[in-house]
Amino acid sequence: MRYDGTKTRSGFNTRAIGCSLALAAAILSACSTGPRKLEAAHAKPVAPEAKVAAERQAEKSGVGVHLNLQTTILPNGLKVVLIEDPTVPIVSYQTWYNVGSADEHLGITGISHFFEHLMFKGTPRYPAKEFFRQLEAKGAEVNAFTTRDYTVYYENFIPSYLEKAIDMESDRMQNLKLDDEVLNSERMVVLEERRLRTDNTPEGRMQEALWQLAYRYNSYQWPVIGYPQDVLSLTLQDLQSWYKSHYQPKNATIVVVGAIKADQTLALIRKHYGSIPGVGVPVPEIFAEPEQNEERRLVLYDDESSERFAEAYHVTSAADEDSYALDVLSNILFTGTTSRGWRAMVEDHEIALGVSSENYTPAHPGLFIISGTMKSGVKTDKAEVALDELIRKVQDQGVTAEEIRIAVRQLTVQLIDSVRTPYGMGTLVGTANAVLGDPSLYASDLAKYLKVTPEDVKRVAQKYLQPNNRSVVIMMPKKVAMSR
Repeated sequence: MRYDGTKTRSGFNTRAIGCSLALAAAILSACSTGPRKLEAAHAKPVAPEAKVAAERQAEKSGVGVHLNLQTTILPNGLKVVLIEDPTVPIVSYQTWYNVGSADEHLGITGISHFFEHLMFKGTPRYPAKEFFRQLEAKGAEVNAFTTRDYTVYYENFIPSYLEKAIDMESDRMQNLKLDDEVLNSERMVVLEERRLRTDNTPEGRMQEALWQLAYRYNSYQWPVIGYPQDVLSLTLQDLQSWYKSHYQPKNATIVVVGAIKADQTLALIRKHYGSIPGVGVPVPEIFAEPEQNEERRLVLYDDESSERFAEAYHVTSAADEDSYALDVLSNILFTGTTSRGWRAMVEDHEIALGVSSENYTPAHPGLFIISGTMKSGVKTDKAEVALDELIRKVQDQGVTAEEIRIAVRQLTVQLIDSVRTPYGMGTLVGTANAVLGDPSLYASDLAKYLKVTPEDVKRVAQKYLQPNNRSVVIMMPKKVAMSR
């Protein structure tokens, strides 16, 4: 998975809306190379007329595709990215702030995610819950999410609500209500969210422990939701300072996709945001993680019937070409029931209930994570032996061209699925902008996946998947610990 898939999302109601057929068709038409067609049984059919329209507006170069993307930077530093797509009468309005948990330090961990809640507590003009009364109650989708590198607020709605969304978003960028009452009430909400999603779930505890074990210097070690002691100690001054420095035009990008007129939309954004002053953005002190030269291990205990495992190898960032080969490697080894790992561990040896992996390559060097759950009574030692054998086989013998072809096809389908809605296209473009600094770079992913060779996959397996570069977290049933 290119970019950072680890994020927290506010627990508001969500509804899937719209289907951006023209955008999907443009990418679909760019994915075929010669006689080979994209064969995805679960891919939704694209109407012929939509595909023709998409091909007319798309400028294809090889297997890349360029959509009608307009980028403008206002005098106050606000970046605006607009994509016209009239296929369906839906608009996705997204506000991307270049701040996440990686920008934090001990003492204020979780403050970026905290703002994901605070931003819905209202302003003098639009009190708390007005986003839901004004938009969601009328059929719109309103939500937000926080990652290690950025925080995003979005609304999906019919075009007639565009100016209302612009007005409300610009208002809370400069007039958010912050006081001790709001701080204390949301503090309890965030702590309860942490208990539900992290403290009381095996997966949540393991993931938090794994990132903390793998990183000693880089701030990716902080959990996005923050440590409880830091959430408890946040002050009103902390919030006011964070809001003033990070929630302002020079640190934000507006992405609007769907049934819009770019010139009219830009005029509305200038009208509502133009008077908001942009100030200098603080440069976070993010330390480079030194090379790991020995395996790290941690054992946790929980009320589980089966043992669990999670392994993390330090890899690279999204800007590095190796990230594409790592995605392909992850797919070949662990994606789906036909993957090498699933066949070996779940079907053939029957030692695991499931196994999967994710290649997290965000703005800074990330992690290649393999995780799974053992069958009851089977120890994770057997999983580690099986995983070492799977990895060593790739390092020694490589993978086949057919495996590459299937993996790239699956990754391509994922990309196509992600742009079937204005929201999906907006998040793809917004992520490319937030992580790589250029919203147009999303279009190069397809071409670069198709350039991955068996030699590339073998090389990255040899380079990154080494025992001394690995951190391992094991979750043991408490009854096992008590019996020892």
